[in-house]
Amino acid sequence: MQCPDCKCQNPEYAIFCNGCGCHLIGAEDNMAAMTVIGSERKHVTVMFCDMSGYTAMTESLDPEDVKEIMSQIFGKITQIIRKYDGFIERFVGDAVMAVFGVPKTHEDDPIRAIRAALEVHATVEKLSPQFEDRIGRPLSMHTGINTGLVVTGEVDIEKGKHGLTGDAINLASRLENIADAGEIITGQDTYFQSLNFFKFEELEPTIVKGKTEPINVYKVLGPVDRSDRNRRMQGV
Repeated sequence: MQCPDCKCQNPEYAIFCNGCGCHLIGAEDNMAAMTVIGSERKHVTVMFCDMSGYTAMTESLDPEDVKEIMSQIFGKITQIIRKYDGFIERFVGDAVMAVFGVPKTHEDDPIRAIRAALEVHATVEKLSPQFEDRIGRPLSMHTGINTGLVVTGEVDIEKGKHGLTGDAINLASRLENIADAGEIITGQDTYFQSLNFFKFEELEPTIVKGKTEPINVYKVLGPVDRSDRNRRMQGV
């Protein structure tokens, strides 16, 4: 990966440039999006992925080792999100926020988000054995996904301004907070738009911060097979 600032070549999984320290992951996507994201109201699907086991990692390893491991993991996550045409809005510590539907909208953005989350979870679980002896516990992800209305705005990476606001983002974050290790929890709109493609378990309505009434939440169990999908779409 070439640094956009100093042109230094870095490993594909690098988060920061080895030459100048520039933040690398998602920079190309975000810089490109800056020219196309204006102020408008859009329906998008927001995904928050957080790591279970990060605290144990930071307590067990040297900060440089943590940085190396997270660079490798975030590099893989970035590739997956790009594969499904998602936009990496930001990385925060051991978490990533991605948006599907900005700047490019697809009819199946909720489905893309769930597929990306399933692949992220599987990838981290596959990488985990490399680090478990050093950390003392396995690594896994937990994810919240929500579909709803947001308002887009200016993206200014240097000033830390993010281009999306709206309750849909807050709710996705709340869903990530209630997900246990390995779980993907979705809101109702994501569920309704994806139920022909995935198996879900409907959980008990849950009170989350910022909501006066319990919300309906659903746990993703996995994809449905092609024959089941055809029967569901035909209403059989």
